[in-house]
Amino acid sequence: MRITAIEGTDLFHGPAAAPRQVVRVTVAATGTTNPFRVRVEGARVRTPEAAVTTGLAAGEQRTVEVGVLVSAPAAEGTPLRVTAIADTDAGPVTADGEFRVAATGWTMWMVSHFHYDPVWWNTQRGFTEVWQQLPDVPKADKLRPAFVRTAFDLVRAHLDAARLDDDYRFVLAEIDYLKPYWDVFPEDRDDLRRMLREGRVELVGGMYNEPNTNLTHPESTIRNTGFGLAYQRDVLDGDPRTAWMVDVFGHDPAFPGLMADAGLTSGSWARGPFHHIGPRRHTGDIARMQFPSEFEWISPSGRGLVTAYMANHYVAGWDVERKETLEEALAEAYAQYRTLRQVAATRNVMLPVGHDHNIPSRWCTEIHREWAKRYVWPRFTMGLPRDFFAAVRAESPTLSPQTRDMNPVYTGKDVSYIDTKQAQRAIETIVLDAERLGTLAALLGTGYPRAQLDKAWRLLAYGAHHDAVTGTESDQVYLDLLAGWREAFELGAAARRSAVDGLAARVDTRGPGQAVLVANPLSWARGGAARFEVSFPAPGPLAVTVVDDTGAEVPAVASAETRHPDGTLAALTLSAVAHDVPALGYQVWHVRPTAAAAPSAASGSAAAPAPVTVWRAAAGESVIRNDRFEVRADAARGGALTSIVDRDTGRELLRSGGLGGELVVQEEYPDHPHWGEGPWHLLPKGPGRGLDGRPATVRAEHSPAGRRLITETTIDDLRITREVTLWTGGDRIDFHTHVDGSIGQDRLLRVRFDLDLPGALPVSEVGFAAIGRSFGFPDLDAAASLWTLDNPAHTWAALSTTARIRFTAGSSAAAPAAPGVAFGVAEVVSDRDSRELMVALVRQGVTATAARPDGPRYGALDADSNLPDIRIVVGDNTFSAAVLAAADPSFAEVLATTGRVYVPPARPLDETWVPDADLRGPRDLPVLIVTAEALPGLIADLDDAEITVDQSLNSEFTDYSVALVNHGTPGFVAARDGSLHLSLMRACTGWPSGVWIDGPRRTVPDGSGFALQHWTHTFRYSLTAGPGDWRRAGFVRAGQESNHPLIAAPVPATPGDLPPRLSLGSVEPANAVLSALKPDRDQITARIYETSGTPARARIRLHGGLHDPALADVLGEPQAPATSDGDDVTVDLAPADIVTIAALPATPPAVAVPATEPVQPVFTRYWLHNKGPAPLHNLPVTVHVSTTPGSARITVSTSTVAASGTVDLDLPPGVTVSPGGPYTYDLPAGGHQHFDLAVTGEGRIAARIRDPYGQLLEDVTDIATTGPDADLSPASVSLAPGSTAVLSLHLHNPADAPLRGEAQLLSPYGTWGDTPDDLDVQPWIQGWDLPAGAATTLSFTVRAAADARPGAHWWALARVTALGHVTYTAAVALTTTTAA
Repeated sequence: MRITAIEGTDLFHGPAAAPRQVVRVTVAATGTTNPFRVRVEGARVRTPEAAVTTGLAAGEQRTVEVGVLVSAPAAEGTPLRVTAIADTDAGPVTADGEFRVAATGWTMWMVSHFHYDPVWWNTQRGFTEVWQQLPDVPKADKLRPAFVRTAFDLVRAHLDAARLDDDYRFVLAEIDYLKPYWDVFPEDRDDLRRMLREGRVELVGGMYNEPNTNLTHPESTIRNTGFGLAYQRDVLDGDPRTAWMVDVFGHDPAFPGLMADAGLTSGSWARGPFHHIGPRRHTGDIARMQFPSEFEWISPSGRGLVTAYMANHYVAGWDVERKETLEEALAEAYAQYRTLRQVAATRNVMLPVGHDHNIPSRWCTEIHREWAKRYVWPRFTMGLPRDFFAAVRAESPTLSPQTRDMNPVYTGKDVSYIDTKQAQRAIETIVLDAERLGTLAALLGTGYPRAQLDKAWRLLAYGAHHDAVTGTESDQVYLDLLAGWREAFELGAAARRSAVDGLAARVDTRGPGQAVLVANPLSWARGGAARFEVSFPAPGPLAVTVVDDTGAEVPAVASAETRHPDGTLAALTLSAVAHDVPALGYQVWHVRPTAAAAPSAASGSAAAPAPVTVWRAAAGESVIRNDRFEVRADAARGGALTSIVDRDTGRELLRSGGLGGELVVQEEYPDHPHWGEGPWHLLPKGPGRGLDGRPATVRAEHSPAGRRLITETTIDDLRITREVTLWTGGDRIDFHTHVDGSIGQDRLLRVRFDLDLPGALPVSEVGFAAIGRSFGFPDLDAAASLWTLDNPAHTWAALSTTARIRFTAGSSAAAPAAPGVAFGVAEVVSDRDSRELMVALVRQGVTATAARPDGPRYGALDADSNLPDIRIVVGDNTFSAAVLAAADPSFAEVLATTGRVYVPPARPLDETWVPDADLRGPRDLPVLIVTAEALPGLIADLDDAEITVDQSLNSEFTDYSVALVNHGTPGFVAARDGSLHLSLMRACTGWPSGVWIDGPRRTVPDGSGFALQHWTHTFRYSLTAGPGDWRRAGFVRAGQESNHPLIAAPVPATPGDLPPRLSLGSVEPANAVLSALKPDRDQITARIYETSGTPARARIRLHGGLHDPALADVLGEPQAPATSDGDDVTVDLAPADIVTIAALPATPPAVAVPATEPVQPVFTRYWLHNKGPAPLHNLPVTVHVSTTPGSARITVSTSTVAASGTVDLDLPPGVTVSPGGPYTYDLPAGGHQHFDLAVTGEGRIAARIRDPYGQLLEDVTDIATTGPDADLSPASVSLAPGSTAVLSLHLHNPADAPLRGEAQLLSPYGTWGDTPDDLDVQPWIQGWDLPAGAATTLSFTVRAAADARPGAHWWALARVTALGHVTYTAAVALTTTTAA
């Protein structure tokens, strides 16, 4: 026998009072042996009890675990020399070796979970309840391994596991499945609540679902959280503490602060600081992480959340489940522990044991028990996130503070299915405006539509899921999501119109002509263009003019006019430019009849208001200008802009030879050659093809309202029309880019502006803040270098300055300091607590990674999801020494003299900032070194986003900024040459593109899948610019004003008691912006945020006054008194702060009569119809039916309210039930009642009840296996501007029983009748009810706007639901043509 290896471990045998470190001794037999003992001895090591092992066969090798005691003191990691001894019959066999002292106290918490997607490649009905027989779905074998189940089966399986095994613990999360399960299976409520009390189940997430917060408004994040916490706390009696966002594709930087403000105390997720599956799975080395897996994640507001990054992904523990035996599972669990402990902040490791839609692991409780029999340390125990976080806190660590930008992750999500992003943004805006204006109207007596807006937000929350708004869904799921966005639009638009009408009813709108109320939903007075339609009975006026409440002319232009047969005006579509509409207020205009102007009459005559005209052609060059900008286009260069001049400064914004608004088509891979995941990634094959050099037409047009350029050109099968508009008095350039035809497949369309801003860096707005972003690589070949570094922006992305270093050596009043250098993304290198510095930086928009001097560096794209542009080093440490050693000695002298020194990079960043960049060397990036003593001064110096250093340095710096404001096209990237790109759309064939589940696969009329987006798209974006950084240039207000345009609507002439111009509220000063204003019970909730990184005392004013104000959490729950100043509320805002105020108005806001769903009865298993969230009022009471042969059970359950009533049964002929009723119920909130019936005969039984709001709710014993035959005709419709057409939906019931349900007409975003839409398809939904064999026809009207653009094309199809069945018709083509 011989001893072949001696290996120390971090395992410990008992007893617990004197744990023995396990040393593994490997022995190999040269011949057969008898049992023998093994021990390990050394100067400070002894074996209290030798390990006894059975004999070996000749040639056999075995590893024996020996428990040893180490004499104190012995620090962890201390190497000890030892001798291993095997006492055999033939005598002792020895070998010398070494092991390192390990520490006790480690615990691995195994957290059982299942990640759930309510939609993705499969539908809501498929993921929730129905285990479909899948058609030929690609990857179906991989998507449905043996451990995958529906949501109902998953919740039941995990509950059953806990019922059968007292050691089992698990988490539940999303309302997407919790509410349906809670409603359908109320008999499980007591067990679930008991397990919650016992600490065996934890509700996590604290949100409706797992939303992609970087693609939605921060108010969507807050409302999502409100829905989740309210349900988990108030309905389920849970105590959610952990934001459980395991699979989301990056995060909004405001997220941790918002969650902390909502009362959550921790968070955990798997994607963010590193690429999508983490540093270990990308590089093989988990130690590449620059900070521990547990850290304090800090938002720009300075609020932080203890966060656990799932460093080996959320499926790490499922590798244990894949093992065949318990021994293999134990070994895998130990391997996971050894990996994860390398990056743990304390002696606690969390191992998520779960996958997508998985049943309970068969091994985790077995490991929990078996491991404890073998070892006292480390402990492997079943646990919950709260157990893990409590253990982390118990060690009282100073967690690493991180403000790291957890983006980008999956760059394709910002542009795949672009219309999902456009719809989400548009509806968020509409609903927020409806809330604000609805609150003002409610204070004046108009009922606030609480239920409608509640459902609109729930629909937006549902669509915000990370496999929904991201565009990574299948074609069928896309259509279902589109249906939800359309419904949310209808709810929001109706609420907004009701608010405007309510305001108008109280305003004096009398005067000659048609009154128009112009409402401003923002908290400051502003101007801008407002669009509206007016109509006139015959005979109409010959011409009109628009005047404000003082009688002054409002510059206006008609984009369309129609006339009566007598030549008088019948209707006008107008855009008029307001000058000063009051904050949260309105202004009344009048469209007055006037005499027609002679063709030669000068517009804008001072003598009298000029008649409104259409856009008029402007002779001469292709150039337009207003007071602020001059813009020039070139037909020879594809119609792109060749010059953009800021007339205030004389600055040319485009670099020499560069273009503005240039459209570029890039070829893409369908899937990445290594990672796959086509829709998730941007996959360019290299530089694209632009329009430069293609023939184009350019024409300039003018009107009193403004000037515009219209260019038309083609590339491949795309027809592109660009409108560039300068409104009179406007301070931005508005672009409308219309894309008709087909982009083809696997292509990406971007718009590019070649800016001339040397030294400027990328900056973008995020939720409630603006942060620096990394330059990216839009022209790379993704097969060779995947990371383009495209990022999502909220409303704007810019080249600007987040913060800067100014060089002051030799400066004076006569010779001011040199401009300096900008920086926006930092690595803070320090061996001390750097939280104060990190917060000071992020409040100015500089995100940072806190790292140790001797630890791994941030800045290599093989692991990090973004790149820093500066390192800030605090104190005298190994890294500062390395930097100074590689630099000229003069830098060390400056540091010693002033306490700060800026060390430029050894090579220009233009040379090193390349695809797959690795910038981890000491001199690869600029370095700012500050001594520990000078650190407080540096932090104080950041209050104006500027740091001064006493050096002289020639630098390229532009104190000027340019931003692109988007309207739902969030993806952007800036290249180092100053080219700023927005991603407009893509056509990706990568899976799950084209996947269809239920019935015949449906396509766009040209036969392509919906993911290819082969229909007309209109992209709206604006350019704004100005001297200074983004704060001084006013980008926050520009983004708000562009996304929240003035709302103008014709209203009746009434003698109201309010004046024709009035502000009903405001927020001051300018760096305090209103985000939300809404009634909540009797109080008003207002949320404001600070925009510029500067503290402010904000004043909130509301019509009638606010009283008894309180500082509230983001959910609106009062926390502490706030300050009143008369009728106003004042509050102190810290830099980048977000504050919610709750106060009582002078008059309680009026509430509207409860609304009901447009189609009755309401099917209570709404998820079977792929409807998204629950119906209006969220089903506070519901009815469900389950059956077994010969019997049925009717269950009525309540959640948030008490309810009483009677269940009505609809029995088909030949079916009887006993007992025969009545089936009365009287339930408290949270109660339920079963009615068990014996059933004779066959047929579908319907059970119906009334909810407290008058809705008829229904469920049936047998869901329909077939739906109606449905056909939508004609196959194509062509409409001239202003015309209408009818689509007929023919329905036939082929079944032998009645069918009833809904028919919703689906059409793309842009065809819903919003202000700029070319089409309006109505009604959006209708009900139907057919006896067996019967047929009917439903009609839908398609209306083309009066100024609809000829040659545009869309589609429409009907989704028909019937008692649990879903049918989709083929799509029909909708096309606009020229006027007859």
